[in-house]
Amino acid sequence: MVGSEAPTPGDFWGNLDRRVQTEWLLVTVLMVLLTLTLSYFGAQTGIARIDHTFYDRVLANTLKPSHNNDIVIVTIDDSSIEALGYWPWRRAVHARLLGQLKQARVVGFDLLLSDTNPAYPLDDSLLAKAIAVQGRVVLPSMVTNDGTALIRARPSLINAAAKQGYFNIYPDEDGVIRSIIPRMELPSGLSAQHLVLSMLDVAGVDSSARVVSRPGQALLIPYAGPPGHYTHYPYAHVLNGDIPPATFRNKYVLVGSWGSGLGDAFPTPLTRHGETMAGVEVLANALNASLEDDWIRTPNRLLAALLSTLPVLLACLAFRRLSPRRAFLAAASTLILTATSCILFMYFAGIWLPITASLIGVAVAYPLWSWRNQEVSLQQLDRELETLTGDRLALGEELVPTDPSSGDETLSSRVSQLHNAIRQLRLAQQKRDDTLRFLSHDMRAPQNSIIALAQLQNNPSTALSQPEAMKRVQLYATKTLNLVDGFVQLARAEAMQFQNTVFNLVDLTEHAVDDFWAQATRRQITVEIEEHPEQAWVRGDWTLLCRALSNLIDNAIKYSPGHTRISCTITPSASGQHWLVKIKDQGRGIAAEEIGLLFHSFQRLGTDSADNPTGAGLGLSFVKTVIERHGGTIEARSQPGDGTEFIVQLPACAPPPPDTEGDE
Repeated sequence: MVGSEAPTPGDFWGNLDRRVQTEWLLVTVLMVLLTLTLSYFGAQTGIARIDHTFYDRVLANTLKPSHNNDIVIVTIDDSSIEALGYWPWRRAVHARLLGQLKQARVVGFDLLLSDTNPAYPLDDSLLAKAIAVQGRVVLPSMVTNDGTALIRARPSLINAAAKQGYFNIYPDEDGVIRSIIPRMELPSGLSAQHLVLSMLDVAGVDSSARVVSRPGQALLIPYAGPPGHYTHYPYAHVLNGDIPPATFRNKYVLVGSWGSGLGDAFPTPLTRHGETMAGVEVLANALNASLEDDWIRTPNRLLAALLSTLPVLLACLAFRRLSPRRAFLAAASTLILTATSCILFMYFAGIWLPITASLIGVAVAYPLWSWRNQEVSLQQLDRELETLTGDRLALGEELVPTDPSSGDETLSSRVSQLHNAIRQLRLAQQKRDDTLRFLSHDMRAPQNSIIALAQLQNNPSTALSQPEAMKRVQLYATKTLNLVDGFVQLARAEAMQFQNTVFNLVDLTEHAVDDFWAQATRRQITVEIEEHPEQAWVRGDWTLLCRALSNLIDNAIKYSPGHTRISCTITPSASGQHWLVKIKDQGRGIAAEEIGLLFHSFQRLGTDSADNPTGAGLGLSFVKTVIERHGGTIEARSQPGDGTEFIVQLPACAPPPPDTEGDE
């Protein structure tokens, strides 16, 4: 190619596939790192809150309701407070309650008995004795807010209890209770376990085997149902014997507040519309999960972050090989697959996989990849268009794919430019084929005739007289010269720069008519401009337009018999925005099926007629090229035996200032 070199395989910017591959790798690495960061630092970035919302919805929709009859709650509810009086009650009351729970497998108190009541100093000993008699009572302790120490029950009560455990439950950032921490290691080096694990130990169940977790690791509670799901009895009814003691035989009994005014109630994933669940029922759900080892487990933070990148990698792999439409469907499918996998893991395996970072990663990856892929494609289109433009300009041709002032840098605009460039390449290829045909046939024919004539002259028996031979050589040479001249004129009309001036079309037409006065007079043909305004201003190249109109007049003279008339008119169009130049002869006319071939290069009509003028078939092609480059059109109207009329339409323009008016 001329003007620039085609990109070589080692040219990075010219190798589209390599650039796309690099962009894809960059997008993939970026989205993987973004997803990894969002997931790992979910609490700091706020992603955890969105994950909590997803978790609550998934848990509510994958809930497998279960009812463990072995767990019973004795509730300190409003009716009990009304029956027994002002809260808190004396510890002697709790001692009497334990007398009703002697058959329970284990009793866990959700009441922190850490203070003393000076008004009833003997109540602690009464409660301690009842605890010892029952023998399977677990008392709670509380981890301080700073996590450095434990607040325990009274020493006498601790000594009587079978075991103790902290009863802290920690809400997430949104205040919802979703998990408990089964075991802790305090900064002081003290190890502690949760109340529900201590209840398992007292009941003879190995908690270390049932609840496998690292110290400080939170386990998600698989809530068995909405608030009120577990069997519960009012404290006063149990105390008064309204509930038979045998009801609690071999039961896991939790004693805790249930009343609306005691403040021990929390929102959970299953609560709706402001509804809360009593803290003691949260413990019942945790106890049930401990008994069945049915905790909802989640990977550690690093593993969860790594797993969250898998959907992004899957989507990016699809993007690299799919079309934009299919890539969009792949992204949507990946989002659906990620959400579905999360639900299935939760339902069948009891594993929660945080998915917000994955969803964000996939959702962002598609537009990011589309942007980079389109940008690379646009740059490649621009590069190819610049190359094509440079090649055409190097050949002396004009190529203006779009108006630079339009500012349209969209993909559709670039594609339109490329189509235009391809169209011009096809035209160039067609012209090349026409040129080869011209050189191989039209140009060779007269030269072969001259060579044949020379061979005849070398043989005395076939030699022509010198005047006759010279006449034939002149004829063939003239024909060759006319062919070359027509071909050069057409090439210049297609490629040369315009001398863009404003001139009077009437003057130009008169000039063209005057040039053929002698030729027309010799054949007794009248050429006249019958109708025209005083001024018809157009903008363009005087020389090219004059030659184009001259070709039309020349053809009219050649194809008209003697003693006929050729009329020229110049009139405004119906819209007033164009000038119409009409040239009509009284020649033999053209068949309707041949009119479409008039303006094709190297096409000559009526070649089988004896009186057909000689030519290369380039004149009308030249005319059409010049008119179209001036923004105009040309058409022919004809019928056999009724002459031919050519109609040229050119854009009108404003007249020039007085000091610049001119025609050539």
